[in-house]
Amino acid sequence: MTVSARGEPLLLELLDGFLQTKVLITAYQLDLFTMVARAPRSPAELRAALGWPERSTTILVDACVALGLLELEGEALRVPDELAPFLVRTPDRPFRTTTYLLDYYAEVYRALDDMAELVRSDGASSSFGLRDYFKDDVAQVEAEVAREYSRYMDQTIAPIAKVVLETYDFGQHRSLLDLCGGTGTFCAAIVEATPGLRGAFLDVPACVELGRQQLAQRPAVAGRITPIAGDAFTTPLPEGLDVVTICRAAMDWGDERIEPLYRRVRQALPPGGRLVVVERMLPDRPCPEARSLYLRSVYFLAKSRSTRYRTPAGHVALLQRAGFSSVEVREPPRAPYAVFQSMKVVVARA
Repeated sequence: MTVSARGEPLLLELLDGFLQTKVLITAYQLDLFTMVARAPRSPAELRAALGWPERSTTILVDACVALGLLELEGEALRVPDELAPFLVRTPDRPFRTTTYLLDYYAEVYRALDDMAELVRSDGASSSFGLRDYFKDDVAQVEAEVAREYSRYMDQTIAPIAKVVLETYDFGQHRSLLDLCGGTGTFCAAIVEATPGLRGAFLDVPACVELGRQQLAQRPAVAGRITPIAGDAFTTPLPEGLDVVTICRAAMDWGDERIEPLYRRVRQALPPGGRLVVVERMLPDRPCPEARSLYLRSVYFLAKSRSTRYRTPAGHVALLQRAGFSSVEVREPPRAPYAVFQSMKVVVARA
């Protein structure tokens, strides 16, 4: 097979990927799936009910059918049962991370429109306006921003905590601090599963206030956990710690911020204390198997000027420079969920 014969189908497939994403997001934003779910209709009846132009509506509906987002059952359109919980809007619909990401990625893709300039400017040209969570003054993070972000993080952190508990034994510790701990979901899961362990979590005030409210509903564990509102880089760390965790947060900061933070943790820990870093990590050499991580890294160009995935070796080097005496990279027994592959647990000993 010639290079052209191999290469052209691949390039055409990649070009079609943009169109598939746009069809999904556009149909969801127009609430097409809810309209179909409320009253099964033929394509012609749906077009008449919507009142949109015949040509453009036909193009969108046909594309949804071709992609499997809609099905024709006889003459009537329907939303596949396995997709309806994510795509159909109902007053009592529970929060789902995939549905949240439909709106989130719509904004990301707008910001990626001129990706060439994002690359040239290292993200400085981004128009991304959602999740305005990174403030020099953490007290300025708005409650609504924290609420939406925390709903997403709480849903995704819970299964991660279960896998971390299978990977690292917290029973050897007495006092835990979870840095950048959101509403305390990760901290509470570790403390609840570890008899005798007390915990604290530190994050921006808007998130910690939500965590206080959630803990009030869990009196059995609330008495063992201290919420700390502040800034992970400047707020004094509590005394008596012997283990510090940071889960899915180190990636949000460049080396020039994370290395001093690791050094700060090292100074707060007693000899033998541990820092446990939980992150998705890139392989040491680029490879197709890590495609999802590399593609997700592209959206970091729109999100911020510092967010990045690191390799295990990159984390080890940062921790060693911060003064930790030994660093071990642990492979969890399984992924927390299907779309969260390549998670590692790095254990650094003071």
